Amino acid sequence: MAVTKLLTDSSSGTDAVIGVEVHHRANSSTSASNPPPRTQDAKFTIRAKAVILAAGGFEANPQLRAQYLGPGWDAARVRGTPYNTGDLLQIAQRDVAAKAVGNWSGCHSVAWDADAPAHGGDRGVSNEFTKSGYPLGIMVNRDGERFVDEGSDMRNYTYAMIGRRILAQPGQVAFQVWDARTTGWLREEEYRASVTKHLVGNSVEELADRCVEAGLTGRERFLDTLAEYNAAVKPGKKWDPAVKDGVSTTGLVVPKSNWALPIDQAPFLAVKVTSGITFTFGGLAVNPETAAVVSETTGREVPGLYCVGEMLGGLFHDNYPGGSGLTSGAVFGRRAGRAAAMSLGTARAVSRL
Repeated sequence: MAVTKLLTDSSSGTDAVIGVEVHHRANSSTSASNPPPRTQDAKFTIRAKAVILAAGGFEANPQLRAQYLGPGWDAARVRGTPYNTGDLLQIAQRDVAAKAVGNWSGCHSVAWDADAPAHGGDRGVSNEFTKSGYPLGIMVNRDGERFVDEGSDMRNYTYAMIGRRILAQPGQVAFQVWDARTTGWLREEEYRASVTKHLVGNSVEELADRCVEAGLTGRERFLDTLAEYNAAVKPGKKWDPAVKDGVSTTGLVVPKSNWALPIDQAPFLAVKVTSGITFTFGGLAVNPETAAVVSETTGREVPGLYCVGEMLGGLFHDNYPGGSGLTSGAVFGRRAGRAAAMSLGTARAVSRL
């Protein structure tokens, strides 16, 4: 079942939204309280005095990803639902001239298991396909080159943009590498052997061989990169993964600014990763007090239409601090619900969030 049109009241002179048109596809699932699945496609309307849009971004739409995020993004893995395809973003712009705002070329994308499903997450495994332990080690592309400062900031401030850096690498993959010093610090839910394939070696040469079997093409460069990195680690400061400890490298084209320990104690571990997209940053403009959608044509609120969640644009640009989307959903979801209820005259007095 999918919304295909926003219904408006042109006779009122305000083009207020008064409901939606729904397409019910044959054999689509229904809840236990609904009639059995239909055997034929059907279209019907649902009348409403207020409509709240909460259908996600376009992260599961390969064509829109390539159009807005850029070349290569059509091949990104989808972390969550395969149904957030941006349809309602386009419908709102088409039917009520909803104003688009925010960074439509930006998204939340993480280091993601290279063997995870391509077009949607796994409800059982869920977030365990995330691979956020890169600050504890290094990352190299399949040519054996480091390409990012793994210790530029705390994980919560880098994890949502690291996927973009991985996607730009040859083959859109990378290898995360650690030694015995730091493997014990990796999150078990992300790195246990039952969730991800471990590439293990008792020497860096053996580790390189395991990575070659998994797609590494630059074996010798991989070994040189490890040697150069180890030689560049500055001794003296205390290593502390709980803070930006300043334990860094010197003299490298791509530095590591914090948590830089040598990778020289066996056994060695590597994990192959790719980019996993979570949600897109572009969305619709709203009145931040009410979450009412704003018209591109008039600059005013579209009566009866509200927008929350990932469909709401302008909150994030190039990056995303961990957990802030949950706060956004709670705040604007409550404001939209309150404003919608008040517009119907059914809301009791509640405090503003």
